[in-house]
Amino acid sequence: MSQKEIEAAGAAADEAPAPTPAKASSSSKTSSRKPATIGSSIVIHGDVTGEEDLVVDGAIEGTVNFKDNNLVVSENGRVTANINARIIRVDGQVKGELYGSEQVIISPSGKVKGDIRAPRVVLEDGCSFKGSVDMDTENASVGDRATTPRLRPAAARPVRPGRDTPETGSLRN
Repeated sequence: MSQKEIEAAGAAADEAPAPTPAKASSSSKTSSRKPATIGSSIVIHGDVTGEEDLVVDGAIEGTVNFKDNNLVVSENGRVTANINARIIRVDGQVKGELYGSEQVIISPSGKVKGDIRAPRVVLEDGCSFKGSVDMDTENASVGDRATTPRLRPAAARPVRPGRDTPETGSLRN
């Protein structure tokens, strides 16, 4: 086996758990194929799209759209782009928004600067992350917000130490 085949096999083994039976038929096309790889010496400026899983070992600047497939940014990978994929795993560096339709995983060696939006997000111990996380699913958020009461501040203010009563506001001697 060549070094690239070993790296690709390792990246595929590191990916998220096997798909649920309901999605097995749609992902069986991609799971039987070896993921495509952007090598460590390759730099891409622009939009990257595809219909197969991708391992990024090089650099991408632009946008990355693999909405029905998995994307792995390896330890050597550098991505400055908004990413849209089914499952995103970051072992390298990413600057930009990450949208995972199923899951986003940042490993201990992963560094992300940007917002994450996915129903499941895993920030493994030791990773670096600066941004926000939105795990809200569209269908659940509409119903939940309609029935969840909003929190209101209490009518009375708390008594602070050194004050007699909240009404008088006079100080103790």
